[in-house]
Amino acid sequence: MSEYGIPYMGSKDKIIASLAMNFPKADHFYDLFGGGFSVTHYMIKRKDHHYKHFHYNEIKSDIVALVKKATNGDYNYNKFKPEWISRDQFFKRLDDPYVRICWSFAGNQKNYMFSQQIEPYKKSMHMAVVFDEFDCLVKEVFGFDKWPTNIKTIKAKRSYLWQLIWFYRVKNKLPKVLHQFLPNKQLDRLEQLERLQSLQRLEQLQGLNKLNFSSKDYRDVEILPNSVVYCDIPYLNAAKYGEFNHQEFYEWAVSREFPVYISEYVMPHNFICVYDIDKRSMFYGDKSKTLIKSEKLYWNGRSIK
Repeated sequence: MSEYGIPYMGSKDKIIASLAMNFPKADHFYDLFGGGFSVTHYMIKRKDHHYKHFHYNEIKSDIVALVKKATNGDYNYNKFKPEWISRDQFFKRLDDPYVRICWSFAGNQKNYMFSQQIEPYKKSMHMAVVFDEFDCLVKEVFGFDKWPTNIKTIKAKRSYLWQLIWFYRVKNKLPKVLHQFLPNKQLDRLEQLERLQSLQRLEQLQGLNKLNFSSKDYRDVEILPNSVVYCDIPYLNAAKYGEFNHQEFYEWAVSREFPVYISEYVMPHNFICVYDIDKRSMFYGDKSKTLIKSEKLYWNGRSIK
């Protein structure tokens, strides 16, 4: 589960603390390719930050709208009871960023998160945790037909399910009813609710009065004096997020009079590598197949004026 921002492909959630150590003091911090909001989220929460204002820009306006709704508390369990999204519904509702992000495989916003084999099990657990609906599968897995009186909230129910998963794994005793869904005999989490929890966390973010939202091309964002700009651009020769002209971006970044920091694997020689970190990259979300990539932070050589 993401600690910062929303679940998002290419998120800097796991490495932003290391990257942020390289950003200088300034009045303004710009996250020009804001994506899943993880960088801006971290920078606002960072207790020793030196910024008076934060600027989150993401060209996809529906993602900006999703982040705004999350910070406004629209996904709080008190007012938002997440319906079950089936495979068919997922592909019919890809225009909804909540559905596209929280119900996609590895957050890729393209493929449904569950296989056809495991989907019935996931649905039963979801309906029990969110709507207190117990079908035969849930009754056999849980061993009761309604929640105990001391387990009331969705968070508490998710916690109970996780403890049950742990118990079955330790005892290596999977209920027979689940063998048809889980041939590897491994119970699993409700990932869609974990992702929703990431959205809910943004409601608690302090300092929103210092935050500005925009949905523009990076070249159209006005950069105020005394600013630091961070750019998490689409990586060259990596997963495609749409058309992006890297050469135009290089020319823009190197010609700015303010400091611009860029995350990439490789950049032209006129950019300075200020940080290098190994990042574990999964193949298609398969945790058994990983590749260590050396992710770098580059700088255009400009200082605060």
